[in-house]
Amino acid sequence: MQIDIFSELTGILEPCEGIEQSSETSAAKNTFLWETTERNSRLVPLIDIFSLKGFRCKYSIVDAATSLWQRENTIVWRDETESMARLRARLQCGNFYMFPLEEELKTYLGHLRENGLEGQIDWRGFIAEFKRFQEVFPEELMWSLDYMVSRCVSIMEKLKRNFAGSELVEQKSTLRDVWKVRMSTLINQYTQFLQRNLGVSTLEAQAVWSSLAAYIEQRICIYSKAVEQIQVAVSQTAQDGIWLCNHDAYIAARLREAVLPPCGTGLTPAEGIYSIRDLTVASQIAQTYKFLIERAYDSGQNEAQLALNFAFADMQEETLIQRGVVSSNMAALLRSSRTQGHSAALNAIEEHLAAGGSESLLTAINQFVFQGIYKAVLDAYLQNGNNAAEAIRAGVSYGEAVTAQAHKENPKASRWGRSMDRYWKRFYVAPAPKNKTPSERQIEKMLARIGRSPHKSNSTYQNYINEWEIFLKGIEKL
Repeated sequence: MQIDIFSELTGILEPCEGIEQSSETSAAKNTFLWETTERNSRLVPLIDIFSLKGFRCKYSIVDAATSLWQRENTIVWRDETESMARLRARLQCGNFYMFPLEEELKTYLGHLRENGLEGQIDWRGFIAEFKRFQEVFPEELMWSLDYMVSRCVSIMEKLKRNFAGSELVEQKSTLRDVWKVRMSTLINQYTQFLQRNLGVSTLEAQAVWSSLAAYIEQRICIYSKAVEQIQVAVSQTAQDGIWLCNHDAYIAARLREAVLPPCGTGLTPAEGIYSIRDLTVASQIAQTYKFLIERAYDSGQNEAQLALNFAFADMQEETLIQRGVVSSNMAALLRSSRTQGHSAALNAIEEHLAAGGSESLLTAINQFVFQGIYKAVLDAYLQNGNNAAEAIRAGVSYGEAVTAQAHKENPKASRWGRSMDRYWKRFYVAPAPKNKTPSERQIEKMLARIGRSPHKSNSTYQNYINEWEIFLKGIEKL
């Protein structure tokens, strides 16, 4: 079977040095101009008609019909009697989100089953869906890419069935414009996210970019081979096939169900260096580093506390590597980028001290404190059979000695001395119980239901242990 979409949608992603700020190309903007009206000529209900359709969840026939009904009925025109009456009816029954009533949906389904669904593409809605992926949660990278690819493949199939000649060429061009801008932006932002927070080099960033592009092209090819069979099956869906075959979001949902994403570290595309699991894990670690770097600046952590937190994060990273969760290529990238990530956090502490005034004049960042505690934890972890609890205790023991020495060398530096002594003495001690507000008690009950305890009721040491147990349970799901 000739796979037109493979040649038309792959190979057009372009890396850039900075994040693309422009939205659509000029051609795309002309195509996607929304219908302009006076701001006060319509009322917009509390409904997002451009929500993702079947993203990590089921997408049924009823869902498909409801989304079409909402698209046609959610803009309420002030000068249209029927439209205003529909809004008043919704408000009177408390339906602020404009969901169709049971009878309305039944009537609408009857209309679809009798007349089918036109082959026009809802470009406005499609672009709005893609904009949702401007920032992707690390754990959803694979699912986000698969959603975008399946939507593009289903729309390309719909275009080929409903258009011909110059009109088909124009519609394909529109799809290419949207795809190129949105997917390139997503990949560029992801790559730069790793550069900022993991400190990966320009060369490594290019390898990450190429691996993402290779995964996307691989999924385009797989979905393109499956879409025709899915299309035929959907068109034969009892009384609803007549309109479902032109519902591109429904076709895309069926594609994602039929062709599940890959799993495992060995499934790396031929043109890529890292697998999609590699890239997902890397983004999760980068997210952790980002949090630690921001916390170093905002909360005024010192080098000792930062060393414990980075050692804890890198123990998790080592565990993922040792258990084969990531490939050897990704393991090498993660290990080689640690120093850059640590430096970014230490720079954040330096900025915080500078913002504090006199403290910055008393002492520079103590690299010896950070490196000593960090090394004590990692060495203990690697030498004691990966016992995280013992490793943390080793870091604390070393930390007490090295911060005491730092205080002797710089007695006027406020971050050492008494404040640090209190920190170490309280490290293993749970805070004294206190009167809790109703909201705090409610939060504790919610945490207890999922087997967790609030941080404030535990010692610092116990919080580390609890987080480690949660991490180990999470690995089992990978």
